[in-house]
Amino acid sequence: MHSSFINLLPMIILALGAIVSIALEPLLRNTNKHRILPWVSASFIVIAAIPFFFAVQDSLYGVLAMDPIRRLLGWTILFCSFLGIGGVQWTLAREKYRGGEAYGLLMLAASGALCMTQAIDFLALFIGMELAAFPIYALVGLRRKDRGGNEAVFKYFISGAVFSVIFLYGVSLIYGATGSTHFGNAVLEGRNWLYVAGLFLVLFGLLFKAGAAPVHFWVADVYTGAPVSITAFMAAVVKVGALAAIGSVWLFAVAAPSSVEVWNLAQTIQAETFISKPLELFVLAVAFLSIIIGAFSGLAQKSIRRILAFSAVMNAGFIALGLLLPNFASGSVQLGPMYFFLITYAIASAGALTGIAYFSGNQDEWETLDNIRGLGRENPLVGFGVIVCLASLAGLPPVAGFLAKFTIFAGLFGAKFYVFAIIGFLLSIVAAVYYLRIAYVLFAAVPTEKEVLSHCSLPLSRSFLLKVGVTLAAIAVLIMGVFPAIGLIV
Repeated sequence: MHSSFINLLPMIILALGAIVSIALEPLLRNTNKHRILPWVSASFIVIAAIPFFFAVQDSLYGVLAMDPIRRLLGWTILFCSFLGIGGVQWTLAREKYRGGEAYGLLMLAASGALCMTQAIDFLALFIGMELAAFPIYALVGLRRKDRGGNEAVFKYFISGAVFSVIFLYGVSLIYGATGSTHFGNAVLEGRNWLYVAGLFLVLFGLLFKAGAAPVHFWVADVYTGAPVSITAFMAAVVKVGALAAIGSVWLFAVAAPSSVEVWNLAQTIQAETFISKPLELFVLAVAFLSIIIGAFSGLAQKSIRRILAFSAVMNAGFIALGLLLPNFASGSVQLGPMYFFLITYAIASAGALTGIAYFSGNQDEWETLDNIRGLGRENPLVGFGVIVCLASLAGLPPVAGFLAKFTIFAGLFGAKFYVFAIIGFLLSIVAAVYYLRIAYVLFAAVPTEKEVLSHCSLPLSRSFLLKVGVTLAAIAVLIMGVFPAIGLIV
C-alpha cells in the first residue's frame, strides 16, 4: 500500500463523521439534537486532526499531495470547522431549530476543502470544490422561511454553477494543451496560448470561490443572507480551500517548461514560463481591485456581516499579492508569506464572526453596529476574543495579522513593487477603521434605556464549544504574532 494513503485519513474521518451525524439525527428528540450532535461532530473533527501528525510528505499517484504548508492548512480548516460547529450549535439551539442536518453538512464541506488543499490534479480539485460547495448551499439557506436567506442561496447557487462551468472549460483547454489533467504537465508544442486561455479561466473559477474582485459580486449578499455562524465557516474554510488551490496551480504554471515537480508549497522555485509578465499583471490587477473595493465599501456598512464580507474581498487581494513574492519579476517564487497571511486571516475571521454570532440574537437581528453596542460587557470572555481577532484582521501588533501584513508589504518592497506596497499599506489603514468600529461599539457604554439582554441566556452546555473556540482563536493569533516560527514558513 502506498505510504501516502495516510494523508487521506482526515478527509475520510470527516466524511464518516458526517454520515454518523446525519444517520443519528432522526433518532434523536428535537430537544437533544443540539446537545448531542455538536459533540459528536466536534469529536470527529478533533480525531481527524490526529493523522496530520503522521502525514507523509509525498504525492499520491500525482493526484493529491502533502507537505508542511498543506498540513498547516488542513489543521486550519479543522479548527475553523470546530468553530463552525460551536457557532451553529448556539444559533440553532437559540432558535429552537427542529433539524440537526447542519452538523453533517458542515463536516462534508470541510472534507471537500481538505481535498482542495491537497489536490494537484484538476479532477481531484473539482471533486473537492463541489463537495465543499453543495453542503454550503444548503447551510446558507438553513432558515427556509427567511427571504434574505433564500435570495442568498439562489445567487450563490447560480453564480457558483456558472463559475464551475468556467473552471471546467478552462480544465478542458489545459487538457487539450498538455494531454493531462495534472497541474504540471509540460505544454505540447504549438499549444502555448491554448494553455494560457485555460489557465486564466481556471484561475477565474478559483478566484470566485476565494471572493476576489472582479468576481466578488456574490460575497456581501451571501454573507448577509446566511446565518452569522455559517458566514464564519464560509469566510474561513472556503477561502482556505480556494487559495490553497490557487497557490498550487500557480507554482505548477510558472514552472511548467522546466517539467519540475513543484507540488511542495513550501519550496522556492524559479519561474521560467513564457507567460510570467501576463500573470504578474493579472495578479496585480486582481489584488488591487479587491483591496480598493474591500477597503472603501466596508466603511459604508452597518451590518457586521457585510463589513466582514468586504473584509474578505480586501484580504483576498492581500493574499493574492503573496503570489509575487519574494521576487516574481526576477523569476523567484516562494508562497510561505502568502499562506501565513491566509492562515492568520482564516482563524481571525472565523473567530470574530463566531463571536458575533453569540451576540447576534434570534434570527441574527442584533448583528448591526447599533445593536451590538455594549454586548461585550455581557460576556467579556467572548467579547475580548472577538476584539483580539478583529485586531489581527486590522493588522495591529502584537497579534499575527500585523506580522502577516508586514511580511507581505516588506516582500513587495524587496521585489521593488514600491508603489503597490505603499498603496496597499495606506488602504489597510483605511480598512482598519471598520474593524475598530466593531471593537469600539462592542464594549461601548450602553444607554440606560436599553432593555436587558435575553438572547445570551441559554444553558452553558449550548455555548461551551463556541466559547472555547473563540478563546482558542484569540490565543492562536496572539501566539503566532509573538512566536511566528509556529506558523511562518520561510
